[in-house]
Amino acid sequence: MKKLLIISFILLILSATPLVAADSVVTIDATISESLYVNFNLVNIEPELYDEIQAQGFDVSTIPNIIMESFEQENLASARVIYDLNQEVFDDDLHSIRVGFHIAGSDIISYTLNETSMTRTFRVSTDWRNFEVSFTQDFSIDLEEAVGVPLTEWQQVNDAAFERSVDSPFEMLFQFLLPEGAVDVHLDNDVIVFNVSLAFEDTLLNSPFLPLGAIVIVIMIFVAYRKARK
Repeated sequence: MKKLLIISFILLILSATPLVAADSVVTIDATISESLYVNFNLVNIEPELYDEIQAQGFDVSTIPNIIMESFEQENLASARVIYDLNQEVFDDDLHSIRVGFHIAGSDIISYTLNETSMTRTFRVSTDWRNFEVSFTQDFSIDLEEAVGVPLTEWQQVNDAAFERSVDSPFEMLFQFLLPEGAVDVHLDNDVIVFNVSLAFEDTLLNSPFLPLGAIVIVIMIFVAYRKARK
């Protein structure tokens, strides 16, 4: 009888435990350019939990809507989340979930132009990462708990990235990936600040010689036209 009670107790505990395989992995990459492109991956999900997540209605809009709601609560009027409704979220063969979306708006990412050095100084807010997503009634991922520590406690990989990894209750890696050529990288609280040189076409468009060159070309065309008429 005592043995039966012990077995029943163990089964009760197991039934109340979220079904996540020990080798499940969460990776989140936020690639910085004119906007942020966020790639969320949850792989190696226990099959029973994977089926339950699908049954509960998780889809491509779930995470973007959570982030957008936080923007609205914080009155970040310019911030927006953009995603492709047609992207494939579930991979039945690998029991994995992938969601990609853009975060844009001057409340999240902005830059100023230095015409002397021909560089852009970017400021990228990262507070939006502190959200929780519920996949089922019993299983959720709280990113504020996992990676909500200040960016000063994250690992800076040269001038290329900031990353934070945890291994409980499963492995998770969150990365902010800076654009190629980023320099003078530093933090202003939880804002990433860096400089990027303008591309050649941007330099040309911002050059004071462009209007002058256009005027010269118009004059040359006019002169050539007058000579052709004579």
